[in-house]
Amino acid sequence: MRSDTLPGDPTTVSTRNFNALWAGAAITNLADGVVKLTLPLVAVSMTDSPALVAGATLANTLPWLLFSLPAGALADRVDRRHLIMTMAAARALVLTVLGGAILVDVLPLAGLYAGALLLGTAEVFADTTRMSVVPMVIPRNRMESAFAKLTATETAANEFIGPPLGGLLAAAGLAVALGAGGVGYAGALLALAVMTGHFRSSNHPGPAANVPGLRADIREGIRYVWQARILRSLLLVAGAASGCWAAWMAVIAVHAIAPGPMNLSRAEYGLLIGALGVGGVVGASAAPTLTRRLGRRVVLATSMAGLAVLLAAPAITSSPRLIAVATVLGGAGSGAWNVTYSSLRALVVPDEMMGRYSGVSRLTSWGSMPLGALVAGLTAELVSVRAVFWGGAALCVVVLAVTLRTVTSAEFQRVQARATALHEPAPAQPH
Repeated sequence: MRSDTLPGDPTTVSTRNFNALWAGAAITNLADGVVKLTLPLVAVSMTDSPALVAGATLANTLPWLLFSLPAGALADRVDRRHLIMTMAAARALVLTVLGGAILVDVLPLAGLYAGALLLGTAEVFADTTRMSVVPMVIPRNRMESAFAKLTATETAANEFIGPPLGGLLAAAGLAVALGAGGVGYAGALLALAVMTGHFRSSNHPGPAANVPGLRADIREGIRYVWQARILRSLLLVAGAASGCWAAWMAVIAVHAIAPGPMNLSRAEYGLLIGALGVGGVVGASAAPTLTRRLGRRVVLATSMAGLAVLLAAPAITSSPRLIAVATVLGGAGSGAWNVTYSSLRALVVPDEMMGRYSGVSRLTSWGSMPLGALVAGLTAELVSVRAVFWGGAALCVVVLAVTLRTVTSAEFQRVQARATALHEPAPAQPH
């Protein structure tokens, strides 16, 4: 976004736009936290099959596998703020329909899956695009701080405040919880309306007869990621981790909510999921300092270890307190990973490629979530719920070993040096 398109002081406008984007992300993720806790609860109220309960998570995450690439390519072609706002309106509408169907008791399980799929599709387009907007409103020398603020806020809203609030609302009624999520998305729409200026990538030629099509843009994005070795390696690691995460999320409700081994109520289950947010906020807030002191490689490897602890805990014990502690550690790892990786991406990837890169990134790192949910549901149905946790923990240990072996500190330092040199102003020429 060019500052000459905006009235007033560019720094003031940039700050206002970031704050509006920040507020919209906070409200959106608060609604996400409520809704993502509620969808499995709706499924639990309809069936006692672990596989069918996991189907709600599968449907909600499947769009990351299906639509990440076109979402990223589209984000480089249209006004990014308008696209995010459209997706917020779509999610509010879907939740209104779902909540109304629950109220009159006409929602079938297939209808729940369809609603979860639509919500997930809107989330793919909105979240992929939002990360492409950040470099448009914040200078690169403030990028790590901006991503830390954004990630900490998103984590707090999505995983710390949203799930406990969702548990309380679900205790009052599942339709109430879904309706509250719809109100949240409408609020995010209003927050984004405060932003001023145009948010189409200034380096993309825009729609014209001689411009390559969407498929060509997608191919270019895939080629770019494949050629950037360190980004490619980290995306593959993130993909494995996200699949394990989704497996945990898909079946933890069966394990936690009475008559499951943990014997929790809906409200208590919300607090357990909220422990992810506690850790996430701590991890995201500490990530910039930890990165400066320990290096990106150590922070990313430690983050993966935290996820392994999260997955192993319910396989070993049914104690709510011990599992809550492990959940905090897993959340901290997730928050630290997101900030550390996002800031690296923002340093390396040019603006005109940011949307497409985000699409490839989301496909690789989040497209594995429906696969994780599917495997978790089948494993829980055919073997046991605990087998899901054991398998996920073992895979995380393998991924951690691969991370330490393939991504070196020297490589991170080379990438950082190239990015710094690229964005430093050119020296003044003598007269």
